Amino acid sequence: MECVEGETHEDSRQEKIYKFCLFRTEGPDLCEGSPIPKARSGHRIASYNGKIYSFGGFNPKILEEDEEMLEDPFWNESRPLFKELWEYNLSSCTWRKIDVKGTIPNQLASHTAIFHPSQSGRLLVYGGTGNPFGSVTSSAIHVCDVNTGIFTKLNTASSTGDPMALYGQSITIDETGCLYTVGGTTGFQYFMDVNVIDLNSCEPSWQRLNSTADPSEPFPRYRHEIAVYKGKIYLLGGGTSTSVCGFQTIPTFSIDENFWYATKTSHDRNVTIDEGDGNGYPDARRCHGLVQSGNQVWIVGGYDGQDIFNDIWNLDLANFSWKKIDLDLPKPVYFHGVTLTEEGRLVVFGGVDCIQNNTRTNDIYSFWLKVPSLRSMAWEAVKFYIPKINRLPKGKLREIGVPMDYIATLSGGQALCG
Repeated sequence: MECVEGETHEDSRQEKIYKFCLFRTEGPDLCEGSPIPKARSGHRIASYNGKIYSFGGFNPKILEEDEEMLEDPFWNESRPLFKELWEYNLSSCTWRKIDVKGTIPNQLASHTAIFHPSQSGRLLVYGGTGNPFGSVTSSAIHVCDVNTGIFTKLNTASSTGDPMALYGQSITIDETGCLYTVGGTTGFQYFMDVNVIDLNSCEPSWQRLNSTADPSEPFPRYRHEIAVYKGKIYLLGGGTSTSVCGFQTIPTFSIDENFWYATKTSHDRNVTIDEGDGNGYPDARRCHGLVQSGNQVWIVGGYDGQDIFNDIWNLDLANFSWKKIDLDLPKPVYFHGVTLTEEGRLVVFGGVDCIQNNTRTNDIYSFWLKVPSLRSMAWEAVKFYIPKINRLPKGKLREIGVPMDYIATLSGGQALCG
């Protein structure tokens, strides 16, 4: 654990001194009376403007007559999938269910979600499956204005490069606003296609980048994750229903030259033999999470067909070296949602937490992966010293000097608690 101030790691609240620490679990102090999403897996989360948005998910243990779901207008048709969009406010630690309308996708599990690079507040939902898995798939991109809850379908020009309707694929967006999608499955067959669409184009259209004749194309898979850096797409983990892929060598796709090759990585020399795969690399896995900031990539949790993982590993794409983070998730999870805020806060929500009992969790927690701005750090300190700050009237917040933009994050379109 790395602390900006001080060397001790005792309970900060007991000391009454705020210490900003990297790689320290921060569980939410949920506002009493605030609604909470049902436990789920297969959903996706994305970060925008101090809030976390979760779309979709799956839980076969929620009954049709569950009292909390009776008022949901979609539950009877969507169960055991959730046709829901939830917003988690990182400032007030409150959840809010957003009323959704419009052309809401029916693909509610193993889809992808990411915010539009240039259109403020537009959540893009792509891929995924309905129930039964593999029976309801789509290659359309749906756009949700998170301020209104209205879904529309992104208009794309007709193209021979349209991707297949799959689920379990992975997407990323580069610095130019191009969205890449790689791999996925129909539920019976696995693929390794690479497709791209320029989201900033006046008339966006899909283009297929890979060639079926490429002898170096990697093993087809799903529930992998990808990162993009300096014109290359890096494929991390994933697998099929009976296999998983490791991390010693990473399949790499050249965007400019349109071919695959292998990138050798170096292991973490400081881990013990009982950590990772025993050779200084992460265990092979699928259904993990991935976040990226520049040349830094972190993989979180996952599953190898037998064991669920709670570890976090860092890969530096500048030198391809692995490092195990000295931090474990509070519980092992897979099919969970992960996202990284602009300031460097990793957020984890939901996932399968027990194979034997087939149970899921609705826990949400976070960790700082890098030191944020001094202003953000000061706001964290304010929330520490006033743990129920969201209960204070706006006039009182202004009186004690809280900036208006932070007051706005506390309310976030809803009344403050209390």
